[in-house]
Amino acid sequence: MPNIAADDTALSIHPISSKSHHDHVFQRKATATRTKRILMVGYGKTAQTLHQRLKQQRRFAFRIAAIYEPDETRVIDSDIERLHHTAQISDAIVRHAISEVWITLPFTEISRWQQLQPLLCQLFVDLRWVPDTDAMSILSQRYRDFLGIPMVDLNHPVSAGMRGLGKRLFDRGFALCALILLLPLFAVLSVLIKYSSPGPVFFTQPRLGLNGKRFDVIKFRSMKLHQEGNGKLTQATRDDHRVTPIGRFMRRTSLDELPQFLNVLKGDMSVVGPRPHALIHNDLYKDKLMMYMQRHRVKPGITGWAQINGCRGETDTEEKMARRIALDLHYIRNWSFSMDLKIILWTAFKGWTDHNAY
Repeated sequence: MPNIAADDTALSIHPISSKSHHDHVFQRKATATRTKRILMVGYGKTAQTLHQRLKQQRRFAFRIAAIYEPDETRVIDSDIERLHHTAQISDAIVRHAISEVWITLPFTEISRWQQLQPLLCQLFVDLRWVPDTDAMSILSQRYRDFLGIPMVDLNHPVSAGMRGLGKRLFDRGFALCALILLLPLFAVLSVLIKYSSPGPVFFTQPRLGLNGKRFDVIKFRSMKLHQEGNGKLTQATRDDHRVTPIGRFMRRTSLDELPQFLNVLKGDMSVVGPRPHALIHNDLYKDKLMMYMQRHRVKPGITGWAQINGCRGETDTEEKMARRIALDLHYIRNWSFSMDLKIILWTAFKGWTDHNAY
């Protein structure tokens, strides 16, 4: 099928209490899952102590697979890959199927932190900071205790793990009910789309989902079939001649997004989350906006915090995209089930139409 233009288009620390109950839950979860492969950044005194305790505590399902440590005076076990350059980290994560990156650099090595920051913002694995003793004064003793070593989560989404189980169950149930209720509307729109111009009722386009996994987003076709070469993708603009009459109505009322409940049912999307952008826009903005790729640490959504706050339509400037990303990150860091319900209700009663949607 010919290509169709797209219809849409500072690392924070989240301390966790060191209460024994949380430590027990963390240990129990670690033993209940498959062995997690770890990449350590830095191998100073704190990292060496943590590594030794891990080897002594066999019940913990963690294995150090690679260590980034350019200082040759620090000896590393021969069965662990040693990384000498930050450029090797991304490749090692793929080769070793790394689940988590543990950063053990002290604040005194600020230059290494600065070198790592752009890279860390692009990773699709959990980042954990293991601070040294001197750093604890600025954390107000709010941290996770693991084998007697303080560990701070850097980018673990609030909605991940057991806490987000309710969100995942709600997504599937809500999507199934929505699709059943919307069947008559789907039938009517399908007839109108076929009548308006030659071509299929639906169109699919690759997007990035959870942790950068690709999937095909499904929408009602709102444009005439057209070809765009050389990887070019032109966002829809006001009075765009490519948009069909029924397509203009669907885009203005967001009805073209309804087939994405199929994506939710398949598990590729959530009802609420950051909107998935076209791949070409990811390539364009990931190097311009440092935290851009962190929005892929959660599943993309049909609607989101950014959308109910006015960020819809064309992102023709870097400022517009930066505002959208800021709102997406706010959602990821402050997620709650009640926040999802608020976004759904706002979308249902006020969020289907917008002057920026065209």
